[in-house]
Amino acid sequence: MKKYFFAICILWACTGEAQKVVLMPTEFQKKAKETPDAILLDVRTPEEIDAGRIENSQSIVFDDSFDKKLERLQHKPLFVYCASGKRSAKAAKILRDKGYKNVFELEGGINAWRETGLPIDHSKR
Repeated sequence: MKKYFFAICILWACTGEAQKVVLMPTEFQKKAKETPDAILLDVRTPEEIDAGRIENSQSIVFDDSFDKKLERLQHKPLFVYCASGKRSAKAAKILRDKGYKNVFELEGGINAWRETGLPIDHSKR
């Protein structure tokens, strides 16, 4: 059985495709902190961000021109979130399709983050 599992892992690694990874808020926070050069990417609107964001996050609004805005984004581990997780899932798929390998999504978005009691940054950028 171990041989089969190992073979599947090798095959998956050789495909070069990025795998979808969705993390619960505490896992998302921990993994982002432990990951060197991690980028927290907020894909909400400026009005939503004014209500609070995850500390040290960058903003690229998810809209019809999202994929064109990615030119300025470095190929580093990305931790993507929105309000509920729907837009960030779409954004993460675009990122993976564009060749970003380490893309992590926040399950339930910043709404779940808040419900978990994790810190919200209310400072204006």
